[in-house]
Amino acid sequence: MRGRRRAGGSRRSSVERAAASHDGERRREREETLAIVARDGVVRRAAVDDAVANASLVVTTAETRTEFAAGKLDGAREAAAPVADLAPVSGRLDDFDARLADVDRRADDLGDAVQEVLDMKGDGDLYEIARRVKRVTTAATEVQRAADDLQFEIDSFEGWLADSDRRVEELDADVDALAASVDELDAAVESLAADGEAAGSERGAAARWAAATVRHRVASLLIADVRAELAALRTWAEREGDAPPSGIGPRLDEVRARHETAGERVAARAEPEWTARFGDRLAALDEALDSMEPPVPWAEVEALVEEYRPAIDG
Repeated sequence: MRGRRRAGGSRRSSVERAAASHDGERRREREETLAIVARDGVVRRAAVDDAVANASLVVTTAETRTEFAAGKLDGAREAAAPVADLAPVSGRLDDFDARLADVDRRADDLGDAVQEVLDMKGDGDLYEIARRVKRVTTAATEVQRAADDLQFEIDSFEGWLADSDRRVEELDADVDALAASVDELDAAVESLAADGEAAGSERGAAARWAAATVRHRVASLLIADVRAELAALRTWAEREGDAPPSGIGPRLDEVRARHETAGERVAARAEPEWTARFGDRLAALDEALDSMEPPVPWAEVEALVEEYRPAIDG
């Protein structure tokens, strides 16, 4: 009897400790937030002006970096004009345009958020003011980071645009990555074969088969993307009187043949129970990916794979 009471007391103590820890975290968070509108350790309305001024400075920096990114993109677009009809170029520019539009929208929202705080300055709740200042400062920092990342990638694009050797080297690296992906797919097929000989591994094997099927499908998109870029680089080289890329085509053909063989092996390993469990979801993903054409929007592909992964893993 005493043992049961001790056990019950232990559980109660654990709950109480967890609740106390949660309360402590909430208090610390509240104190840190209120410190934004404190002066000499005392929360006071007179400190709001300084808090808003600091937030406005961070917002201004984010807006300036966004303007820099827009100017950088204008310059890159001008430099790319002679070859803007080539898909690898237009695709990159379109991606930059979309990202800049998103950053620009978020930067515009920052000004509205600061104005909301200013409207509350006279008689608004100090904790709510501090919370909003903290939120807009965090958002502005994220916008600045996104704008800086965009500028960096546009700089990289301009270097790629001006250097034919670099374009070939990067495409060659893509073929290396593709070959490594096919190696991993081969290893996954071997794992499925081993699972087939092990008792009690059917459920895990089914999930791995589904994952291998997705990997094969995504790799097929990468092959198409690399092949399309290779064709564009050949056209580009011809326009500029340069030698076309050599060596990449045969390597890509070899990888494609291995990829097809791996796909056949994955399909051959399918058990009726596996296709019954995952077939509809895999077909839906396949249908969604059918619309992806070179230059492949890889962010969208990754989002689709993530969307379907829980169902496939489960």
